[in-house]
Amino acid sequence: MPILESFKKTISFFDEIKNEGLIDDYALIGGLALSAWIRPRTTQDVDFIVAVSEKISWQNIVSVIENRLRKKVSVNKGTQRTNIKDKLSFMSGQIEVDVISTKGFSLATEAMKKAVIAQVFGIDVRVVTPEYLILLKLLPFGEQDVLDIKALIKKADKTKLILLAKKHHLMTKLDSVVLINKN
Repeated sequence: MPILESFKKTISFFDEIKNEGLIDDYALIGGLALSAWIRPRTTQDVDFIVAVSEKISWQNIVSVIENRLRKKVSVNKGTQRTNIKDKLSFMSGQIEVDVISTKGFSLATEAMKKAVIAQVFGIDVRVVTPEYLILLKLLPFGEQDVLDIKALIKKADKTKLILLAKKHHLMTKLDSVVLINKN
């Protein structure tokens, strides 16, 4: 299955379970979300944040994916370092889909609430804003994340970014990547 078809199928699936009330909302994050804001780069996966409905558990989401999509789901516990509590992964055609729960993850919850509709591969999808995408990329803080932040900083509202970085205790990391005029 080509990557575009896999992406469309994944978006349709999340729209479907949102319409059924299994999730409250979802938004695109990670490398593919960059496509909404800057020149796209290649990526090996599609990353989402998902707000699971209060009515069901994370394990229920795993079961829905396994039963409806007929996909093997890998469930991971997050780390204290990134504030991720629950994460799952599955393959959709040639792409890996990583899904992170917003439960107990205030930055992701806030990013989801502020997400906007943008076009990615010609498909309307909710995408986190550049400011939140930068902050989320500060958490794993790998080499590619640093490169993405440096490219994305041109699209960010720097005043807003500074306020959010301070609020989420990420100013030191942000300063280590890009020097921002704090005046």
